[in-house]
Amino acid sequence: MSSHAAASDEPIRKLLLASGFFAVALGAFVAHTSPATGYELSIYASTPTAVWFGLAAAMIVSLAVAFAPSPGDGSRTRSIALVLGGLVMAVFAGLPIVRGYHFYGHHDAMTHLGWARGIAAGSISPFDLLYPGIHTVSVFVNSVVGIPITRALLLVGLFSTIAFAVFVPLSVGAIVPDSLAVAIATFGAFLLLPVTTISTFMHPHAMTQTILLFAMFVFVLLKYVTADERRSAGVPALAAVIALAAVVYHPQYVAHMLVVMIGICVVQFLFPRIPLASRTATVRQISGHQRLYGLTLFVLAVFLLWSANHGFFSGFAGRAITSALEYILTGSGEAGTSIVAQGGSLLSIGGSLTEVFLKLFFAHLVVTVLAAAIIGTTFLAGRPARFPDVPATTIYLATGLAGLSALFVVYFVSVTSEMYFRVFGLMMVFAVILASIAFHETVRSLSARLSPTTVRTVAVGIFAILLITSLAAVYASPYTYGQTHHVSEAQMHGFETSFENAGDEVELAGFRGSPNRFADAIFAAETRTNAHASVSPETFEQGPGEYYGIERHLVVSQVDQERELISYQGLLYSESDFESLDERRDLDRVHANGEVTTYRVNPDA
Repeated sequence: MSSHAAASDEPIRKLLLASGFFAVALGAFVAHTSPATGYELSIYASTPTAVWFGLAAAMIVSLAVAFAPSPGDGSRTRSIALVLGGLVMAVFAGLPIVRGYHFYGHHDAMTHLGWARGIAAGSISPFDLLYPGIHTVSVFVNSVVGIPITRALLLVGLFSTIAFAVFVPLSVGAIVPDSLAVAIATFGAFLLLPVTTISTFMHPHAMTQTILLFAMFVFVLLKYVTADERRSAGVPALAAVIALAAVVYHPQYVAHMLVVMIGICVVQFLFPRIPLASRTATVRQISGHQRLYGLTLFVLAVFLLWSANHGFFSGFAGRAITSALEYILTGSGEAGTSIVAQGGSLLSIGGSLTEVFLKLFFAHLVVTVLAAAIIGTTFLAGRPARFPDVPATTIYLATGLAGLSALFVVYFVSVTSEMYFRVFGLMMVFAVILASIAFHETVRSLSARLSPTTVRTVAVGIFAILLITSLAAVYASPYTYGQTHHVSEAQMHGFETSFENAGDEVELAGFRGSPNRFADAIFAAETRTNAHASVSPETFEQGPGEYYGIERHLVVSQVDQERELISYQGLLYSESDFESLDERRDLDRVHANGEVTTYRVNPDA
């Protein structure tokens, strides 16, 4: 398309953008005026269809305008289109807030809620926690804005998502100064690849928030190594501040950062000293970059100082390293055990690991292939002619990926095997940056040979497919054999009443450890609660009275029933199991509010 034709299309693009902003505003309005009235098993199914139509229409407009050829290929409409897409993602990521959820987040999120409440009440000191970052920030938002802690935690999580969507394109723009590359990276960030719903989540979760904020550190890191020393006085200071904040957010995340930084230091020290490699243009460029040695030592010192006072090495790190060595030396360990078990469970309800993998990781797979392509091109073909900064920074990012891959293996073969998907989330930050560069180079190269309009139309179609497949799995739902982490006000009140009725003498029992997590949230204790029991299939087979042998209060919620019967399709518990609760002689109903029912277990019945 000629520049004259593109210029004549400018009013059309502006009209499309106006309609896109109207669509996202309408979608947000409908979502806000359709609040959740009770527990929702799936945020996708429970959100009105009009909301999804509005958000989808706005995102299509954003894609179409951002990829449309324009005068100078950098018109203001492209920037406005990216802002439109960002608004769509803000509404999507903030749906629990927009739709008035009391809280969003089971498991770790409930413990984080309790810690935040404790800090706000003064019963917990932030300095006594290993990672008090999201809690202290939430308390600050709570005190300044005046919103409840439950809402403040959700807002802090949303801020992390927005930061990820901002700093991924900024990182690519620092390497490839082209507005089209920035646009591609922006939509790549919109895929939210670090969130897998396995070990990283959209709800308040310290490690997930730090992973999303990792994009900010990558941006500063790239600016640090590539900036002119005479003009970069503020960059080291900014990097140091971000590193300090990262330690408070999650020291384990900083340990991962150090793996990346040490890898880059090795590249900067070693590559210029290899005779053949030192003569290449890429290594000469690396030789001209600022050294990362000083900043790495600073981050290492801060990390050691903070983690040593909180038993990090004697706790998590020690278990991970010891069990990994045990697996390597003796072949004994738990590597892959959970995957095999989950695969068997999926088969028993008609699913498969392949199906779940494609639902969860199709977009990740595409991005990984693109990232591998740019890495392979850099090492095999050398320096691309278009942008001279690409080869050196690609080597840095590839080194970071290699270090994180080694950590992934350590976690996989250790007793901390559930942690490897958190490392995977960090790896996706690097992958989406590299994949954006590769996709940009592909679009530019094909546009020189084929019709630019055709090439960019195909690019829009590819991103539309990736966005749908990726965002459909960002929130847990029956689509991926899970359930939303919605915590309704009735559910929270039901557990509060259950604890009050039980008193200090009687412990609770519930499905999948839920009483412990609600105890964390309600009583705001610094130490995680482990006093309450869990329900198992044997509880129904033997009868609660015989199974527990002592008086307990059995708590059954709507979440438990819908998760077990709909999401897990009766894998462990049947509908008759739940229906039998009111008929059992060893159970007496104590309290019910429509979402939570409490029974007293009578062992003598």
